[in-house]
Amino acid sequence: MERPPPSYLVVLLLLVFLQQLQLIWSQSQSQSQVDELDDDQSALLSFKAAISSDPSGTLTSWNTSVPVCQWAGINCTTTSTSNSSSIVSGLILEHLSLTGTLSPSLANLTHLSTLRLSSNMLTGQIPSTLGAIPSQLALLDLSSNNLTGQIPPQLGGLASLIRLQLSNNALDGAIPPSLGNLSRLSILDLSKNSLGGELPPNLGNLTTLVFFKVSNNMLSGPIPSSIYNLSALNYLVLYNNLLSGELPSHIGVSLPNLHVLSMYNNQLSGLVPDSLANASGLEEIDLSQNHFSGKIPSNFGMLKNLSWLALEYNQLEAREASDWDFIQSLTNCSLLDHLSLDANNLTGNLPSSLGNLSTGLTWLSLWDNQLTGEIPLEIANLVNLNTLGLKDNQFSGKIPNSIGQLSNLESLILFHNQLSGGIPSSIGNLTRLNEFYLDHNQLQGEIPSSIGKFQSLNVLDLSHNRLSGSIPKEVLSLSSLSYYLSLSHNLLSGPLPPEVARLQSLSYLDLSYNKLSDRIPDSLGQCLVLESLTMSNNLFNGSIPVSFKNLRGLKDLDLSHNNLLGDFPDYLADFPYLEHVDLSFNDLTGKVPTSGVFANHTAVSVVGNSKVCGGISSLDLPACLEEAPKKKKHLVVHIVVPVVCGILLIILVSGLYVACISKRNLRSKRDSFRVPLEGQFLNLSYAELAKATDDFSFDNLIGVGTYGSVFKGNLGSGELIAVKVLDLQQQGASKSFMAECEALRNIRHRNLLKILTVCSSVDASGSEFKAMVFEFMPNGNLDTWVHPKVDQKVGSRSLTLAERVNIAVDVAVALNYLHNFCATPVVHCDLKPSNVLLDENMTAHIADFGLARFLQKINGKGYRAPSTSVAAMGTIGYVPPEYGVGNHVSPQGDVYSYGVMLIELFIAKRPTDAMFKDGLTLQKFVENQLSNGSKATEIVDALFLSKETLDDLGEMLEKCLQLILKTGLSCAKVRPRERMKIKDVVRQLEEARAFLLL
Repeated sequence: MERPPPSYLVVLLLLVFLQQLQLIWSQSQSQSQVDELDDDQSALLSFKAAISSDPSGTLTSWNTSVPVCQWAGINCTTTSTSNSSSIVSGLILEHLSLTGTLSPSLANLTHLSTLRLSSNMLTGQIPSTLGAIPSQLALLDLSSNNLTGQIPPQLGGLASLIRLQLSNNALDGAIPPSLGNLSRLSILDLSKNSLGGELPPNLGNLTTLVFFKVSNNMLSGPIPSSIYNLSALNYLVLYNNLLSGELPSHIGVSLPNLHVLSMYNNQLSGLVPDSLANASGLEEIDLSQNHFSGKIPSNFGMLKNLSWLALEYNQLEAREASDWDFIQSLTNCSLLDHLSLDANNLTGNLPSSLGNLSTGLTWLSLWDNQLTGEIPLEIANLVNLNTLGLKDNQFSGKIPNSIGQLSNLESLILFHNQLSGGIPSSIGNLTRLNEFYLDHNQLQGEIPSSIGKFQSLNVLDLSHNRLSGSIPKEVLSLSSLSYYLSLSHNLLSGPLPPEVARLQSLSYLDLSYNKLSDRIPDSLGQCLVLESLTMSNNLFNGSIPVSFKNLRGLKDLDLSHNNLLGDFPDYLADFPYLEHVDLSFNDLTGKVPTSGVFANHTAVSVVGNSKVCGGISSLDLPACLEEAPKKKKHLVVHIVVPVVCGILLIILVSGLYVACISKRNLRSKRDSFRVPLEGQFLNLSYAELAKATDDFSFDNLIGVGTYGSVFKGNLGSGELIAVKVLDLQQQGASKSFMAECEALRNIRHRNLLKILTVCSSVDASGSEFKAMVFEFMPNGNLDTWVHPKVDQKVGSRSLTLAERVNIAVDVAVALNYLHNFCATPVVHCDLKPSNVLLDENMTAHIADFGLARFLQKINGKGYRAPSTSVAAMGTIGYVPPEYGVGNHVSPQGDVYSYGVMLIELFIAKRPTDAMFKDGLTLQKFVENQLSNGSKATEIVDALFLSKETLDDLGEMLEKCLQLILKTGLSCAKVRPRERMKIKDVVRQLEEARAFLLL
C-alpha cells in the first residue's frame, strides 16, 4: 500500500489541530457567556437588594431557581444561533411603585441596551457608575421617581444613547455639558426637576435631537444660540423657567422642523420673530407669560397646521387698525383650535374678520386688554367655540343677539365691561353653557326666563348691573347650579320664589343689595350644600325660617340690613364649619350664644338689634335678665293640689295609651330628627377607635391599600364608621395622609366621601398612630360589584343597567366639581372602581385622596400642577400614558382614568385582563368591536341585560349603550387634548340616561 506523501500528512494534522482549536474556542465562548449571564444575575440581585418595597410582587421571580431571562422585566438577546446563549439586554420595570435606591451594580450589566425604571419611587442619587455601562445602551429612562442630587457627568460617556429621560425627579445642580457628547441622542427630557444655572452651549452638538424638554426647572440666563441650530428639532419645550434674552430673528429658518415651541412663563423679551412662519410644520406656539413686545406677526397664516397660539400676558401691541392684520392672516389657519391674547396692550375695536377664523376654534380669549366698541356680530360664525373670554375690557353697546348661535359655548366670560341694554333672550339657546359671567356691566331690564334652559350651568353671575323685576323661578329651578349664583347689586324686587329649594347642589348664593321683600321662604332650608348665603341689604321681613337649622354646612351667613324679627337663631352656635355671621340691623330678640362661632367677636356682628342680649363680653350686649321667681300662692294650695292630681291621673292614662300607639313610629321619628354624624364635632381618641373596631380585628377589615387598612367601626350609638389606619412604616404614608387631609378639608360634595374626623395620636404600644374616620358605605366599592366573587356578600347580585348609568353620572359629576368648581381645582390621580364607594341608596362617592394634587393658578393659562409636585403613580391600567413620560398631573389625566373605568363598568373587563396583550387594550377592544359592526348590547356585561330589558327598551337601549361606550372611548384617548371635557361627559351621560326614560 502506497504511503501518502509527507505534505498530505502535514495538511491533515493541521486540519485536526484547527478543529480542536475551534472546539476549545467555542467552549471558551460558551463558558464566557455563561459567566456573563452569572455576572448579570449577580448585578440584578444586587439591584433587587436595594429595593425596599415591591407592592406588585414583580421581583418575586428574581431568584436563583429561575433562569435570569425568565425574570419579570428582563429582556435578553441571543448572541449565538448555535447554542442559543443569551445575555441581559433590557431592564424594564416601569409603573410598579418600587421603593428603594438605585444600585451602582446596574453598571455591571455590560450588554444593556434598554434601562427603563420610570414611574416608581426610587430615591437617592443617580450612580455615576451608570456612565461605565458600555456604549450599546440606547435608552435610559429613570423618570417619575424621587431621585436627588446632580446628573452625573459620566452619563455623557454613553455614546450610543438615543433616549435619556430623567424627568419628574428632584435633581438639582447644573445640566452637565458632557451631555453634549451624546451624538446619537434623539430624546432628551430633563423636565420637572430643580435644575439651575444656564443651558450649556454644548447641547448644540446634539444634531440628531428631535425632542428637547427641560420645562419646570429653575434654569436662567439666555438660551444658547447653538440650540437654535438643532435643525432636526420637532419639540422645543422650555416653559416654567427663568430664561431670558430674545429669540433670534432666524429661528423659523434654523429650526424648520419644529412642531411645538413652548416657552411660556419665562423672562424672554423682544419681538415675536416673523420667521416662525418659515417652520411650516408648527402646530403649537406658546410664548405666554413673558415680556415680548411689539406687534403680533401678520404672516402666521402661513402655518397651515397651527392649532394652538398662546401669546397672553406679554406687552404686545395693537394700536392702529393695521396692527390687527394678524387676525386676517390667521383666517388661513384652518386647524386653529386655541387663540389666547389676554393681558397685552391691545386697543381699539375688534375687527369683524375675527368671525372668519377657523370654525374649529374652541377657545378665544382676549381679556384684560383695552378693547372698545361693540362685540362684533360676526363672532357668531365661530360655531364650535367652547370658551369666549372678553372680560376686563371696555366693550360697550348691547350683547349681540347673534351670540345665541354659539350653541357649543360652555363658558361665556364678559364681566367688567360697559355693556348695556338687556340680556338677549337668545341666550337661552346656549344650552351647553356651564359658566356664565356678566357681572360688573351696565345691563338693564329683566332677567330672561330663557336662562332656565341652561341644563348644565354651574356658575351664574349677573351681579353689579341694573337688572330689575322679579327673580324668574326658571333661574332658581336650575338644579345643575352647583357652585355659584350671584344676583347681588341690582334692582331686583318682589319675593324670593320658593323654587329656590331646587338649588340643592349650590355652594354659594348671593342676593344682597337688591329690593327683595316678603318672608324668606322655608324652602331655602332644603339647600343643604350651601356654604355661603348672603341676603343682606334687602327688605326681607318675618322671622328667620326654622328650616335654616338644616344648613349645617354653612361657612358664611349674612342676613344683615333687613327687617327680620323673631327669636335669635342660637342653633348657629352648633354649626361646625361656620366662620362668619352677620345678623346686624334687624329686629331679632333673645340671647346670643357664647360658643361656636359666637366665641369670636371678630367673626360675628349683631349690632342694630336692640332686643338681643348676652353673648361674650367683647360684643358689648346687655346682660339677659333672669326670669323672676314665681310668687307662692299658699292660699290656694288646698284647691290647686287636688285639681292637679286629677289632671295628672288623666294625663297618665292618656299618655300610656298614646305611647302604645306611637311606639312603632318612634324609631323612624328619631332617625328623621337625628343630627347627621358629619355635622358634629367628633373628637375620637385611639382608644375609642380601637373599641369601635374591636381592636382593629380582622373581622372588621373591609379594605387594604398601599398606605394602610380600612376597618368598619361602631361608635356604640348605632352610627357606623369607616376607619382608615395608616401604615406609617410604608414610605410615603405620612405624605399621603397629609395630602388626603388637605384635599378633604377643602372639598365638599354629595358624591365625595365625607371625612368625619382625623386622629393623630399614639397606639397602645406607644407608636405613632394616624387614622381618618369616614362615613361608612354599606354597599362597599364598585370593583366588588363589577367583578363579583362567588363567596362575597356585597355585590352578590349584579348591578342593574339603571344603577350603572347612575353611578357613571355620580362619578362624572364629582369629577366636574373637583376640576371646575373647587376654590382650587383638585386632580384625584387614582380614579378606579375600588376607589368609588356606594352608600345604602347605591349613590356613588369618590374616595381615597391620598395621591390628590391641587392645581396652581397660572395667569391667563388656567391652572396647572406645581412644578415641584411629584407625579402621581396611580394604578396600572388607569394611569394616563402622558404620566409615564413625566408630564404634570392634570384634569385630563383623571378624565382618562374615568374613561377606562366607564368602559369597565359596562364591559365588566379589567384593563389589566389577561386578554389585553400585544398592543390590545380595553379601549381598542371596544373600538374594534364597534367598528366591526357589533352592537353595544353584544359586548357589554350580559348580567344586566335580561330579556325583559332588551324587549322593553329595544332601540333606546342600544342608543344608550352606544353613547356611553363612545363617551368612555373619547375620555380614554391617548392624547390629552383629544379627550372630552368632564362637563361634556356629564351632559352626554345625562343624555344616555334620558334614553332609558323615554
